[in-house]
Amino acid sequence: ARARALYDGRLAPSVDDVHALAEPVLQHRMALTFAARAEGMNVRDVIARLVKASA
Repeated sequence: ARARALYDGRLAPSVDDVHALAEPVLQHRMALTFAARAEGMNVRDVIARLVKASA
């Protein structure tokens, strides 16, 4: 998020920077339970819910 902010000419990251990077950063770090996978959930859905809840 800091690098994205600097690239955009800002000294500090914003919440928007964190939201924009949530999926690529968290996708490989999360694992779903068997029950979640059986319900058809995927990691992208979980991350999208987290981002939406924090907005």
